[in-house]
Amino acid sequence: MSFRPVVLNAEIISSIASYAYWGANCPDIPLDLRTVLALALTCRAFLEPALDQLWRRQLTLFNLVKALPSECLEICQDDRYKDSDGNKLTIIKPTRVLIPNDWMRFDYYAERIKEIGYDPRAPFGSIEVPGSRKVAVTSDFVDPMLIVRMPSELVPNVKRVRWTTNELRAMIRPHVYIFLNPPLTSLVLDFHDAPLDPGGYWCPDARLIKYTLKAITEQCPSFRDVEILWKPHDGLAESVWDFMKANHGTLRTLVLNAQDWTDEMLTYLASLPKLRKTRVYLSSTTFSWLRKVPEWPPFRSLVDLTLEAPSMDYCIDFFTALRDAKLEAFTVVCADRPTALLLKRFTATLWSRIELDGLRTLCITDTDRSPISRDAPGEHIVGTDALFFLKHFSALRAFTLDLSCVYELSSTFAETILASFPLLEKLSLGPGYGWGQRSGLGFADLAKVVEVCPLLEQLCISIDVSQHEQAAIPSGVKPNTRLKTIDLSDSYVAQDPAGAVALSKNLAALFPELEHIRAKTPGWKKKRKGQDGDEKEDLDGADTQTASDTDEEYEGLAGEDFWREVEKQVATFALLKDIDFPMDM
Repeated sequence: MSFRPVVLNAEIISSIASYAYWGANCPDIPLDLRTVLALALTCRAFLEPALDQLWRRQLTLFNLVKALPSECLEICQDDRYKDSDGNKLTIIKPTRVLIPNDWMRFDYYAERIKEIGYDPRAPFGSIEVPGSRKVAVTSDFVDPMLIVRMPSELVPNVKRVRWTTNELRAMIRPHVYIFLNPPLTSLVLDFHDAPLDPGGYWCPDARLIKYTLKAITEQCPSFRDVEILWKPHDGLAESVWDFMKANHGTLRTLVLNAQDWTDEMLTYLASLPKLRKTRVYLSSTTFSWLRKVPEWPPFRSLVDLTLEAPSMDYCIDFFTALRDAKLEAFTVVCADRPTALLLKRFTATLWSRIELDGLRTLCITDTDRSPISRDAPGEHIVGTDALFFLKHFSALRAFTLDLSCVYELSSTFAETILASFPLLEKLSLGPGYGWGQRSGLGFADLAKVVEVCPLLEQLCISIDVSQHEQAAIPSGVKPNTRLKTIDLSDSYVAQDPAGAVALSKNLAALFPELEHIRAKTPGWKKKRKGQDGDEKEDLDGADTQTASDTDEEYEGLAGEDFWREVEKQVATFALLKDIDFPMDM
């Protein structure tokens, strides 16, 4: 019997290269591509598989264009092109016409690209590392390329495309057509933060979507997933209507932030046989369109659903009409802030309508920026009781609760609710709005969270350790070695040196691998208003019942410098523990 050397087995070599790329994957931590590069330089057998991994995902075409001869391009900065923070982007300009011999290296790497708009350094489950958009390829270079090459020749094997606001500059928006090749299976038009352009430089927004999808139907036989993340506008639902009918038997994902669905469109959407992921806006509490679906049940293949509605009542009525759902991921976005009683009714409805052992991801949020009424402030206090029915979803891997309510979660929350989620990997409580008041949880409660959810890799929670006696954890708690980034939201901390040391020591004891700490700092609501835009109300000026009436809401919040110092001390305490140095010195 003869054996082939391992290095000649293509499948094993490819698996090794894939592990080198993804092996150190951790949420919120950028991938280190140096391992894959080193592998490519180790042995000729690893070169091709390693290059496939390095080039498979590209955030922009910048790296690919750099493969053209240096004498035909100029890398520079231009005042016309800036990022969201106003910093100049590095761009590429042509210096001469491109000729056939210029394309050899370009084609060598271009055929390896399978995903455009996805950051190669983004960990699994995420799309883009913050701050990665420092370079861009503009129409100044793309147009000369298209003069000498057919669009389908530029990136011939791309399967997934994410076209974002960064490419939405009027002059380059239609260049998404470059990627509409036969292998394409997925397109995301991520323009959620872009201004609407009803007149359109090239064509109106809805018409651009309609004819982009029409071109996909004609040119991309393998296509099955489309997501259009755009502000709702007239004609948005109508723009996908022909596309839905033309791809009835193959469409797997249709996510559209539209509010102008007709009953006929919704009935057709619910009848798509292979639809696994969608987003629906509920404009009323009557669902006659569900009863018109030719084959019951509606949405029979659906596993990932996002519901958007004016109020949580609409979602309750929807599930009552739907009867049963086999969902793996569910997100609800309500315009109005729910009361605690309504939230409890909603979670009870989920418990009675969704298969308990199937749901893996649950996200509940609202977009209400109005102040909490002084007439009934207690209606919007979310406690353990409002979330009681969630304890039955024992298979949850990710849970996000981001409501503009007041959080009043006691020390029983971990034992009553979280103890039912032993497989939980992500817990996010108040990442956007904060908790609305000083948290009732301390380090002992945080330790309990670590104990009952040992698989946590992402955590956002608010604690109060403003008093030194609150910054204590019970002995014997098994530390979490999976979590490297924590979000402490609007936690209250003691900002004196002794408080910083106590905080760092306990964080290091609970999370010895912790590298980064995020938290809300003084003035965070004003900063959020500036980021969200003028159309949203200023939370700081809101006449609320909580402590946000005055600047006292920021009294216990630490600044960026404090948290960066805590990060350093956490690393020091973790190192001392590794070398068995007395931690109480």
